[in-house]
Amino acid sequence: MAKQKEIEDLHGNWEQSYHDLPKLLSAMSGFLNGFVVEKQTRPLYNQQGEMVHHYVQFHRVFWTFKPCIDGFKYCKPIVQVDGTFLYGKYKGTLLVAVAQDGNNKIFPIAFAIVEGETADAWFFFLHYLKRHVCPQDGLCLILDRHESIKNAYTRQGSGWTPKNSVHVFCIYHISQNFMRHFKNQSSRIRTEMDMVEPGQPKGCSLYRNVGHSKKICPYRQGSSSHQA
Repeated sequence: MAKQKEIEDLHGNWEQSYHDLPKLLSAMSGFLNGFVVEKQTRPLYNQQGEMVHHYVQFHRVFWTFKPCIDGFKYCKPIVQVDGTFLYGKYKGTLLVAVAQDGNNKIFPIAFAIVEGETADAWFFFLHYLKRHVCPQDGLCLILDRHESIKNAYTRQGSGWTPKNSVHVFCIYHISQNFMRHFKNQSSRIRTEMDMVEPGQPKGCSLYRNVGHSKKICPYRQGSSSHQA
C-alpha cells in the first residue's frame, strides 16, 4: 500500500491519468509540430444503465509523431504490426507499427491503445496508419496469423488493398505456432538426431529438418545411395 501511495503521489492515480488524457493529447498537438492523434470515445453509463450526460468514456487512441512520418519515407517499403497486452488496473492492448531503415534498425512509426485485438480495433489502427503515415503504394504489411488483423486488412475503407499493398505472415510467429503445435514431435526429432549411428553423417538433412525415422533415411539404404 505504501508503495502504491508513493507512486500515486508522483504520477497520479489511474482515474486521474485517464481524466487528464484529453488535456495531455491537446497539449502535445499544440506544442509538438506535426503530432497526429485520432481518438474515439463512447457514451458513459452509470450502474443503473443510464447515460451520464456531459461525460464520455475513453475507447481508443492512435498517435504518431512528425519524425516518424518523415523518417518512414526513407525506410524500406515494409511495415510490421503487432500488439501486446497492457497490465494495470485498466486493461487494454498497445498496437505498434514499425519499419526498418537502411541500417536494418527498427524504426517505430505509429502507436495505438485499444480495447483488445478485435477486428474493429485493428481496422481503427490500420486505417489511420495508412492515412497519416504510409499512404504510398507498393508496401508489404507483415502481420501474425490473427484473424482479426486479416479481417481488418481486407475490410473496405481500411486503405489497404491488394492493388496498393501485399500482406505476409511473420516467420517468427509461424515458427512459434509450429513448435507449439508439434511440441511432442519436436522432442522426438531431437532424440532421433542424438541417436545417429556411428559412421552416419550427423548433417543428415532429413534428421535435422523433418525428423524422419532411421528406416527411411537415405543413408540407411545402402552405401551406393550414400556415395551417390
